[in-house]
Amino acid sequence: MNKVVCIELGGNIQPQSYLPRAAQELRARFTVLKYSQVWETPPVGCEGCENFLNAALLIETSLDPSELKATFRQIEAQLDRVRTADKYAPRTIDIDTLIYDGDIVESEIWEYAHLAVPVAELMPQAKNRETGENLQKIAQRLLNEAEIKLRKDVELGA
Repeated sequence: MNKVVCIELGGNIQPQSYLPRAAQELRARFTVLKYSQVWETPPVGCEGCENFLNAALLIETSLDPSELKATFRQIEAQLDRVRTADKYAPRTIDIDTLIYDGDIVESEIWEYAHLAVPVAELMPQAKNRETGENLQKIAQRLLNEAEIKLRKDVELGA
């Protein structure tokens, strides 16, 4: 049975090229239900790095979380992602599962605008079980606090 999964795309090495290419690779493997807009955000944990472009997608899949992660790693490698010991290093593309079949699998979604804002476009009513706040409210607060801007010049959809 297919599950609905919310994933995040991000990158800061030629992201205006790599984000659409990643979306294209994902469309070739999954049913993409919806795309967020693309957002430019400052890097987290990487002093002096270029800004990131981030977006979220809702996909349908029959893969379990570990199979999904393996597929994402294949796509990242295909798109020139080089993994290093530094998890904050610049990258062409990063693909992460944030919400799998209604379960939040990335708790940082409640803390960072680069995650919350794009995902809130797709799943605004997702609730933080600890605070009861929905993602739309959290994203609005983070949007007001963070240096984040909409990038209408980068399109993910086909």
